[in-house]
Amino acid sequence: MDCDLSSPPLLKDISDDEIKSRIQSDSVPNLDITFKTFPVNTQAVERCVKLGTEASGKVCGAEPRYRFIRTTLLSRSTMLNFGHKSDFNVSSAKNV
Repeated sequence: MDCDLSSPPLLKDISDDEIKSRIQSDSVPNLDITFKTFPVNTQAVERCVKLGTEASGKVCGAEPRYRFIRTTLLSRSTMLNFGHKSDFNVSSAKNV
């Protein structure tokens, strides 16, 4: 089975040799890392994490998990989507 490995986002700008030298040195590493802003607290990210957790609990294996996630996302795309609560208007029934 072939796997594509990639560097973690925080270490992608640091060379392997620099990481090795920092590990072997006795001093406390002082890496000048500029942290980029990632959308970590958005509803979209929370939904994706929930979907991934749900999928891993319901299926076993890469192909069934992929099919579960794809089916769930396709079923969500057919639902109405509102950007804000104000976009959702419930027609109120008037008492006569």
